Amino acid sequence: MRYYVFARQDYAKPVARQAMIEADDAASACAQARERFGEWLEVRLVPEESIRWIIGPLPAEQLPEQEREEVAA
Repeated sequence: MRYYVFARQDYAKPVARQAMIEADDAASACAQARERFGEWLEVRLVPEESIRWIIGPLPAEQLPEQEREEVAA
């Protein structure tokens, strides 16, 4: 299952999409996110199946470089 990671490091900045995580279950996704973003101020995981896109997302080749990275299970 894929999860989108939304996070921020500063209250003055908005929560924004930072990465995608692939994991077998929510607990594994949380562990990966905690390992990678543990020092951040706020981190949220959203299962891909819960997202209702109105516009987007862009194909991977059109995303900014920092958004292309995926964390594999």
